[in-house]
Amino acid sequence: MSTDPEHKKRVAGGAGFAFLGRMGALIEGASVIAFTWLYGPVTFGLFAVLWSYVKVMTAISEAAMTTTLQRFVPKADKDEANIVAGHALKLGLLVSSLFAIAGTIAAPSLTNFINAGEADAERLTTVIRIYVWVLPFWTTVEIGTAAIRARRTFGPEIKVRIFYEQGLRLVSAVIFAMTGLLTYGLFLAHLVSVFLAAVLALRLVAKNYDMGAVLRAPMFGPLAKEMRSYGFSLMPANLIKRLFAEFPVMYLNFLLPGAAGAAAGGYYQVARKVASAVQAIRLTFEYVIAPLAAEKEGTGDRQALEDMFAYATRLSVSIALPFGAALILARNDILATMQPEFAAATAAIAILVAGRIFEAATGPSSAIIEMLGHKLLPTVNSIAGLLGMLGIGLWLIPEYKVTGAAIAAASGLNITAILSLIQSRILFGLFPYTSAAIRPILTSALLAGGIMALVPSSFSWAPPIGITASAAVLITAVLLVIRYGLNDADAEALGKFAVKIRPKPKS
Repeated sequence: MSTDPEHKKRVAGGAGFAFLGRMGALIEGASVIAFTWLYGPVTFGLFAVLWSYVKVMTAISEAAMTTTLQRFVPKADKDEANIVAGHALKLGLLVSSLFAIAGTIAAPSLTNFINAGEADAERLTTVIRIYVWVLPFWTTVEIGTAAIRARRTFGPEIKVRIFYEQGLRLVSAVIFAMTGLLTYGLFLAHLVSVFLAAVLALRLVAKNYDMGAVLRAPMFGPLAKEMRSYGFSLMPANLIKRLFAEFPVMYLNFLLPGAAGAAAGGYYQVARKVASAVQAIRLTFEYVIAPLAAEKEGTGDRQALEDMFAYATRLSVSIALPFGAALILARNDILATMQPEFAAATAAIAILVAGRIFEAATGPSSAIIEMLGHKLLPTVNSIAGLLGMLGIGLWLIPEYKVTGAAIAAASGLNITAILSLIQSRILFGLFPYTSAAIRPILTSALLAGGIMALVPSSFSWAPPIGITASAAVLITAVLLVIRYGLNDADAEALGKFAVKIRPKPKS
């Protein structure tokens, strides 16, 4: 096995930036709390439902160009990289703008498929006509920041996707609510924030590419055709991935009438947002591994890829176990910050967190299959997971509502993840679990078990005891994993801080 520490440092360094960005989603967590109090659970639920529809449509309008960029840019020369980025941006903007125009025209008909509270229902057509224009701007953000990641630069998108877009949305929503726009305000705030994020994403593209060449990139030609062929083949898989996250919100809204449907979507959205903190760990490594896998495949350095795959997986599991346990311990305090109705999300949080921990155990295998495998494999895996989710959802959601939706979503996600892990082993001989994984994962599992032992007593704790205890035990657990779980090489790749808290060798 290769011992080149540079491979681990690239994974750890890139993952550090990406994870910081994902943890910046704590701003979104604060936003959710503010939105539920300012606009109420029903209007917030309607916002959650429409945002889910926009994200699903984005998975179509971007035509998998976010993944295509990770595949094409690392192998391209300077001139070709500009063409790749330009074609991706133009195609996404064109398709998403057409969808936005169609949504504006069809808004009165679309209201028949969306349940809302009585006050919101009267304004639903106008709300759709306003909010549908988030689609082209968000598509631009997705593709623009993907173009930056494809340059193996993982930090700059943090400001755009999190601190500017999320922060401005929160500030704008508070201002609009204070002026009395208690239906339109939330949707206008998001439109404003995404528009600014799109502008800033394009500025980042201009810093990393020749913007003139990007704007002149042809929409037709051999390279454009190859990109579209690759992107369209992956688009169903990307759409299904998005449906995993958003379908439960949409289904709950469609199934339950009126305000109940809108509110249920909001309850599930809150549970998903809490659990997504664990998902961030796996996505962090997938974002980093995707362009690196394409690069190493291009140079034929399969050993380096295997090392990075194994390292990313054992770090992912080692962090996810105590992190997930701490979230379950903190869930009562998190929900206590919202209106009392959101207690309906208690069980769903635990289920989704557990599902995300199990998914983290498969490592960035989905990214490996997307970059190295046959272009139909991600679609096949995603369809299998989606069918599992739909079947379980149809069985459980009518009776168990939000809890049933959580069980269905967790099951479907893991069907896809397990298939990707199996295929990585069979097709490419890449399996992330080696003897080096035993100590960190065992240490992490024991610490997570200790945290979970506190959960039964946490139901009687008054806020903020739960969230304070969760933060304390999580920090302690991570430090103990680094000190006693990681080997010297793994710790060194994390940087000077990790080395400092390691046991000193005996002289």
